[in-house]
Amino acid sequence: MSTATATSRHPLPDVALVRDLFGMLFDGLTVKAGGKLDVSPQSHAYVGVYIADDGSPSALCACDLALAANSGAALSMLPPNVAKDAVKSKELTDVMLANLGEVMNICTRLMIQDNTPHLRLQQVCKANALPAPAAAIIGAARGRVDFEIGLGKYGAGVLAVMCM
Repeated sequence: MSTATATSRHPLPDVALVRDLFGMLFDGLTVKAGGKLDVSPQSHAYVGVYIADDGSPSALCACDLALAANSGAALSMLPPNVAKDAVKSKELTDVMLANLGEVMNICTRLMIQDNTPHLRLQQVCKANALPAPAAAIIGAARGRVDFEIGLGKYGAGVLAVMCM
C-alpha cells in the first residue's frame, strides 16, 4: 500500500497490489504507474463509487474507456476486436458493463485493509453521470494514484483510485 496517503481514511494501492488483484482475473497482465486519467464529465471514463457504512461516498475507482472495454471483454473471453469496436463506438455492450461492475466490485480490495473502515461498491456509471456527492471526491480526494494496466492481447488502459 502507498504510504503517501497518511491523511486518507483508506490507503492507496501500489503497483504490486494492483498486479496481484488483477492478476487473479486476467492473463498477460502488466501494471505500471500511469498518467493522470481524465475523469471530467467530458471524458468517456467509467467510475465506481464506493460508499462507507453511513452511505456517504468515500472513494472512487475510475477507468478510461479502453480499460472498461478491455476488462469487460477479457473477463468473458470475448474476442479482442469486440473491445476495440466498443472503444471506437464509445459504447460498451451489456456484457462488458456487467463485467466492469464485477471488476469494480473486486477493486474494493484495493482500498480496504483489516484496520480501515468498510467500503462497498454503490454503483458504476459514466463520469458525466456521477452523483454530485461522488463527483465532489474528484477535487477533494486526499489521495489519488493512477496506473496503466495492460491486459495482454486486449490492450492497455488507465485506472485511477481516489480516496477521501
